[in-house]
Amino acid sequence: MTKCKACEDGFYLYDELVVVNDTYYHKDCVSLYPKSYVAFLGDAFLGETENEDGQAAYEVLHEDDLLED
Repeated sequence: MTKCKACEDGFYLYDELVVVNDTYYHKDCVSLYPKSYVAFLGDAFLGETENEDGQAAYEVLHEDDLLED
């Protein structure tokens, strides 16, 4: 049975876990600090972003670059 490296408890089906360097931890056992995210297109690495949820096109692009409704 796989156990949390921090607390040594096993994982239930719906536990949230964090994988760090192939080591498993309960999400509540570690502190997470959002630094950046990486973006992939299929298997191709695109780069890092700090924008996990995306943002509205009007916030980034010039009005001339947007499609009209």
